Amino acid sequence: MQRYFWVLLAILVTALATGSAAAQAGLPALADLKPGEWNELLPGGETTCAYGGEYRFYVRPAAVPSDQLLVFFQGGGACWDATNCSPAFQGPDGNPIFKSVVVPGESASYNQGIFDFANPENPFADYHVVYVPYCSADVHTGNAVHEYDAGNVQYTIRHKGYVNATAALDWMYANYPDPASVFVSGCSAGAYGSIFHAPNIMAQYDAARVTQFADAGVGVTPRGWEGLNSWNFYDNLSKAVPDYASIDPAKFRINQLYQGAARAFPNQTFAQYTTYLDQVQIGFFFLQGGGETPQAAGGNWLTGMRANLTGLNGSLPNFRSYMAWGNSHCVTDRPDFYTYQVNGVRLRDWVADLAAGQEVRTVNCTECTAPELYTPAQ
Repeated sequence: MQRYFWVLLAILVTALATGSAAAQAGLPALADLKPGEWNELLPGGETTCAYGGEYRFYVRPAAVPSDQLLVFFQGGGACWDATNCSPAFQGPDGNPIFKSVVVPGESASYNQGIFDFANPENPFADYHVVYVPYCSADVHTGNAVHEYDAGNVQYTIRHKGYVNATAALDWMYANYPDPASVFVSGCSAGAYGSIFHAPNIMAQYDAARVTQFADAGVGVTPRGWEGLNSWNFYDNLSKAVPDYASIDPAKFRINQLYQGAARAFPNQTFAQYTTYLDQVQIGFFFLQGGGETPQAAGGNWLTGMRANLTGLNGSLPNFRSYMAWGNSHCVTDRPDFYTYQVNGVRLRDWVADLAAGQEVRTVNCTECTAPELYTPAQ
């Protein structure tokens, strides 16, 4: 009995300390937020955007009683040197490399797909949602400040994505202490944020069913890509994954995050989605040195993408993937989430089953340039 007393006391002290940290930051508690609406929270402290702007995250409490939680990491560009971190630099999609914090519900990009809560087919319509914005150019993994010198101009970039995301997650842990299920996702840069932070989320919610799903972030990078060092990426790896301690940065590839996490949490599920020739992923692979020309980078990326997914599916019993036709980038935040289909398997249904803990099989397109769209039965 004495042993159980001390265990319970330790749990109570931890809970009080966590709650106190949230209160000290001046953040509202879950009970103070408006259900069924997006609520803005400003954590302050060391959180910041790349150019020094104030960071904030968003919470949408479920409109009905729910024990299910969706954590979504916003996508956007990334940079790692004086050239592509320049304020004037445009990414592979033709947009500035840095995206400002997107306000969900107000932005068209985050009022569709799984964020269309009025859609009766939305599998996450009744979930609580914690939305982790992105404005740090480090795929939610950094804790570094760099003075970049572009010759005639110098500028400071604050790669604080890890700090920002951790602030949002700490609030989540304090205010959602025991969800039954958690779905961890994100598109593009947020896809990497989802797998980077998933182990800590799984360790925190060890009694819950936790599913990680990366949208458009397959992780084809040159082996030992040095850009990660600009963000202090390796210093922030989860301590909940024993395999991460032996990672050699000179040989590292993103697949190692999945391999280590899936082995550390064999009862949880990990998954990825991509199109066959995702032009944005190919564009960033070219910037990383994936080929001397964009065409060569595209061929190299396709080979690497297939190898990555084949390797993960072949070695991890708790990993699944869905490879769709075409070359578009991201699907969770678009109406295509409800219409894309591959070999008769509708993407929306596949993700819904994944979130519900149902068994799903890996899906690969065969006619990968020919559209296949779901048509509702008349």
